[in-house]
Amino acid sequence: MKSPKAKVENLGLSPGTRGFGAALALASVVNGLLVVAKETSPRIQAGMKQITGHHWITHSTLIVALFLLAGWYWSRANGGTGIRLTPRQLLVTLIAGVSLGGLIILGFYLRGD
Repeated sequence: MKSPKAKVENLGLSPGTRGFGAALALASVVNGLLVVAKETSPRIQAGMKQITGHHWITHSTLIVALFLLAGWYWSRANGGTGIRLTPRQLLVTLIAGVSLGGLIILGFYLRGD
């Protein structure tokens, strides 16, 4: 019987690649949503400005922290073998997440605030 690690190695991607790839997709979508939230709510923007002195610094810090935490967590899921995504599934996840994040921001600014 093959070990769980052998099954993961057959996916062709390391646990870190899968975990941080999925984290990039998540961070992209959350980034888009955060742009809309802070640009439409003066209260959110002011709160973010109070935290670090500028809303973009807080925004960037939150997104990088989310990326790092989600990537770390997902890389170590399933007993250290990481989340189970084939290379194709990871690629689709990345394209969908980055595209959706970009479309959220694009749609918001095209619509006009």
